[in-house]
Formats: sequence, C-alpha cells, structure tokens
Amino acid sequence: MLYLMRRLERWLRQHIFKVGWLLTKDLQKTTILFYIIFLPGVVLHELVLWLTAGLLNVRAERAIAWPEAQAAAELRLTFVKLSRSATPLQIAVISAMPVIAGIALVGFIANNVLNVGSFFEIIAQGGLRRLGEAVTFLLETPDVFLWVYLLFTISNTMFPDSKALRGWRPVLIGLAIAIGATFIIGIGDVLIDYALAGPLQQILNILSATFAVIIAINLLATIVLGTVEAVIERITGDSATFQGDKLIAMRRAEIVELRRQQREKQIKQMEKKARLTGGPPSIYSLPLPIPGPPGRERSVVSSASEPQPMKAGGSLEGRAGPAMITGTAIARVESSAEPADTDAAGATPDQDDDERAERT
Repeated sequence: MLYLMRRLERWLRQHIFKVGWLLTKDLQKTTILFYIIFLPGVVLHELVLWLTAGLLNVRAERAIAWPEAQAAAELRLTFVKLSRSATPLQIAVISAMPVIAGIALVGFIANNVLNVGSFFEIIAQGGLRRLGEAVTFLLETPDVFLWVYLLFTISNTMFPDSKALRGWRPVLIGLAIAIGATFIIGIGDVLIDYALAGPLQQILNILSATFAVIIAINLLATIVLGTVEAVIERITGDSATFQGDKLIAMRRAEIVELRRQQREKQIKQMEKKARLTGGPPSIYSLPLPIPGPPGRERSVVSSASEPQPMKAGGSLEGRAGPAMITGTAIARVESSAEPADTDAAGATPDQDDDERAERT
C-alpha cells in the first residue's frame, strides 16, 4: 500500500504541475500555483519540523522565500533549515515527525469528521447496491470538499526525503539485534504473539485504514485531474511530457506520435525477445567460429552486425588485403608409357615368382 501511495503521489504532482503549465505557459507562475495548491500540507510539514527541532534543542532557522521557477514537479520543502551541528539521529527523528503528525491528522479527519467508517459499513452491508446511499451519507458532511482537500494536501506532503532518514539505520540494526536475542533465549515467540494480539495489531489496523483512505482520495483526484488535463489538451492543442522529472513542452500531436513510436519500439523488442527465447534451438542463432587461412588457424566469432560500406572517396590506406598462401608451385609430369604393375623396387610380378623358385 505504501508503494502504491508513493506512485500515486508522484503521478499527481507531475500532472498538477503539467495542468498549471498548460493554463499559464509560464514556469514561474506554474511553480507558484503548484506550491499554493499544496499550501496547507506544506505549512503543516514545516511547522512540525520547527516544533520538533525546538523540542530536541536543535537550532532551526526560517528560510521563507518566494519559490523560484523550476521545471521539475517537486516540492522543495526547505523553508526551515536545521543547524549543521545536528546529529544524523536528530535529523532522522525531526524528519519523521511530519509523517507521524500527518497520519494522525488524516486518521482523525477521516474517522471523526468524515465518518469514513460508517461509509464503509453501509457498503459492506448492501454491497454496490447501497453505494449511492453511502456517497450521499458522505456528501452530507458539512464542508466535505474542504476536508477532502485538506486530506489530499496533507497526505501528499508528509513524506520526507529518504536521505534524511539515514539516521534511523543504527536504531533499526539495534532493534533487529534485540529481537534476535529474544529468540535465542526463547521468549521471542511469546513477545511477538503478544505484540500482534495487542497494541501492534491496533497500530497496523489504523495504518491500513489511513492508507486506504489516502489511496481512495488520490484515485479520485487522478480521475478528476486526468479529465481536466485531457479537455485542456483538446482545446489548446498543447501538451507536455516529463523526461528525467523535468517538464518538456510539446504539441499534443507530437505527444501522440511519440507514444506511438514508443509502443512500436516495445512491440519490436518483445518480438525479438520471443524469437530468441521461443521455439527449438537453431544453428542459425549460434555464433559459429570462422577458420583462418592454412598455417594461421584462429577462431573468430562471427558477428551479427551488417558490414558497413565504404564511403565514397574514402582512402584504401590502412586496409588489409586478402590473405594469400605463399609457396612454390611444382608442376606434375606424367609419362606417356607407364609400365604395367610394378612394386616399389620396380620389379614385375613374374620376376618375383622366378626368384622365389630359384631359392627353393
């Protein structure tokens, strides 16, 4: 669920930034609009950082400045800067507090303001037949869209940069060693069973319900945002794409052609992979060795690449000629009158018989 949340968050940020650019055609205005949309979550994130740094006696300076124009769809939450003297563990604890505060606030709004639990109970009792009734119950909440907007901005700004959490590594290693020690002395199973049946199970249930609410809100925002984006592209003919997390402005026709080329490239790669891996093995797919000339036998693996033709007007210098076999040719002389059958000494079969008779 956490992976799905992060993927949705990245997609939403990119396409909100894209819609802002389609409306303004200016990166500075797009950046300002981008930060304004997430303003409640940004304020909560930076406020929690500042308060936590004060509790841990870490100097925190305010660096509030007007956002500079950027081509990347990312929120640079650097309005509160921590002192360089802070330890990695202190930075990790301070950076993790916005996540804890965000999950707590999202859970509170979802359960105590929007009554999401009752919403899911109505669906569980009647299934999809009572979906309309459940939606009507949810929409009857006062200022429901304002609360949904707050949930959206808080849930998409509460996660810190992964580099700021490196200080937790020694703590997690120590915790893993402690858990391993409990299993060695034979009480690990008891502690795990107690934790799963007690507070740990409740925490996991709360997290699962909170993440489910966040995913549902982000999916709803994805549908709305995708529709708005498609309408603007149809009307203006303009579009954009992201390459390396940076916005690249293009026409809608160019985007369609680019996507078509990418699909064709993927299809060709899949067909090539299927030809190489599918079916019985063939001798034509093997890199067979090519023998060298006599006296210089060497194995040269054949290459599948096609030979490159020489350019017109190119020089022949430096190119090796064809391999030739050197030596002296001796002509074969054949006699016109060859004797009948002779052995190696030049004797005929009749002379051999006479000599054997004389010896006997």
